[in-house]
Amino acid sequence: IMKFKFSGISSYEEKATPNFMGEANSHSIIKEFDSMDQAIQHVVDNNGFMVTDNGKFAFHVRTITQEDE
Repeated sequence: IMKFKFSGISSYEEKATPNFMGEANSHSIIKEFDSMDQAIQHVVDNNGFMVTDNGKFAFHVRTITQEDE
């Protein structure tokens, strides 16, 4: 099992996109999957979104990074 960090829009991108209405901080969440392919498939299955554990926030995933243990 590997840890993957799923990141949303960055504050830099947000400032460069004046029509984007959202919070000025980036969003990320770390989840465990067996492989990068599984991590990508999870995002695909959720229409490109990742939902926080409490289910109160979802963000569009821009990048997935494998985290060192």
